[in-house]
Amino acid sequence: MLLAYVDESYTRDRYSMVALLAPKDQAIFLTRTLDEVVAGAAQAYGVVPPPQLHDMDLSHGNRGWEPIVKTRRVMIGVYHAAFLAIADYEAATGPIPRRPAGDDAA
Repeated sequence: MLLAYVDESYTRDRYSMVALLAPKDQAIFLTRTLDEVVAGAAQAYGVVPPPQLHDMDLSHGNRGWEPIVKTRRVMIGVYHAAFLAIADYEAATGPIPRRPAGDDAA
């Protein structure tokens, strides 16, 4: 079974959603690893945990990310660390395999 981390974004003209798919046996470990990225930012830059890795908050310095709002290199470093963490797991980053026609199993 795959679990999906889903996020949405919108502008006046467009609404979009994205999902990161991870095998359920790795989802807890992936979550812990991403929590370590946030904890590292808290220790190094004074980010106030528990901020989540939401682009709007991170890029605008909201919900605990205020200490790094004017340091774009640090913000990019947090993204980089998160992407490296995701790459360490079997998360789907390409086309999602489709079930064969007629396979209605949940």
